Amino acid sequence: MSDKGIRLITDMGDEAAVKAVQLKRQLTEAALAAKEASTKTNRAIHAFGGEGKIFEAVASGQTIDSLCGTVGISSGSFYDWLEKVPSRAESLVRARARGAHSLAEQTISIADAATRDDVQVAKLRSDNRWRLASKLNPEVYGDKQQPLINIDLGSMALDALRKRVIDVTPVNGLANDPIDEG
Repeated sequence: MSDKGIRLITDMGDEAAVKAVQLKRQLTEAALAAKEASTKTNRAIHAFGGEGKIFEAVASGQTIDSLCGTVGISSGSFYDWLEKVPSRAESLVRARARGAHSLAEQTISIADAATRDDVQVAKLRSDNRWRLASKLNPEVYGDKQQPLINIDLGSMALDALRKRVIDVTPVNGLANDPIDEG
């Protein structure tokens, strides 16, 4: 093999090694950034009062978006934090079900506080809270589905007529009278 061929192979090996080092550096930086974001989220949640306070806020009817704004984290960071521990997702489901009760109770307060001037706004606020409560806890606040019952009276009447046996006696008493047959 010539010197030129050997240099070409070594250059290719050097390029591959440089790319591998760059990729490793990028992955390390990404991992550090993710850890920093996770640490920032954990600090913010603990500064808010911890996991219990987070779920308490949700149980009081506060939305995740509003809660994230209060805590100072993004909703993506919140859901990442939630997914790290499986029991957190279960706690969120329970908190949202309790939050539905709070939202339903808020509809009454909103309606009671409404004046003639703001009755439409109060109705909109109340309806939106009720709709959200029905999504968060459909067993209690969702629309009840009635079973569908479809009765086709026409076919039932035809079936009944088909089953009847009709005894026809000729009018004039003659069995093969041309008047009765035609």
